[in-house]
Amino acid sequence: MKKLFVLLAAVCLLVTGCGKKEAAKSEPAQESQQTQETQAVTVTPLPDTTMENLTDAILSVSLEEGGAYVDDTGKMQMDVKIYTYDKYDMVDIAALKEGDIIVTHAGEVEVTSLNRTESGLIFVNGGQEEGGFDLFTDDSGVYYEVGFNDAKNWYEVGEATIRVSVDFEGVDSADPEQGDVVLYPGSFLVNEVTDYNFTPYNTTIRVEGGEIMELNRVFMP
Repeated sequence: MKKLFVLLAAVCLLVTGCGKKEAAKSEPAQESQQTQETQAVTVTPLPDTTMENLTDAILSVSLEEGGAYVDDTGKMQMDVKIYTYDKYDMVDIAALKEGDIIVTHAGEVEVTSLNRTESGLIFVNGGQEEGGFDLFTDDSGVYYEVGFNDAKNWYEVGEATIRVSVDFEGVDSADPEQGDVVLYPGSFLVNEVTDYNFTPYNTTIRVEGGEIMELNRVFMP
């Protein structure tokens, strides 16, 4: 009987020891899983292809006085600066959390706080009023940074000289009191255009077949 008791005790000790070993083995796995869940993620903008196709596109541009002229061959040209903005995948922004990094054209930003609204607006690090920035989405299906007037945060990506089509026709709506003003190639050459506040916030051109067919400038409050 005594031998049987000793044998049972040994079996119990062996089983208990195995349980401890299995528990010890499972603890690192749990810690690893928790580490993965809290690991910081870097969110980068979607690839920008603005400068890859300037022959058939709608471009946000700026135009300075003297930037529209007739060259030595008799063709009218426009020297423009071209702009774009950072675009982010909606899935990446939906998963964004504190501790993550957002890469912008100006550098990297660590997310210290997030405030999401029902309208889709996201205040990162307190929003622009507290030194952070605001992200918004629209029908384009991407998130992007917006300013106080809900304007996109444009930045320059390059310069180009683009021929102006003989069929060019523009519309200038920058002055609400003046209404829509139709612009023709000659409007730039005979100084009919005197206000050169053409910026990416209010000006786009439509390029077709390598020529500028339209220029549109809208009112910005």
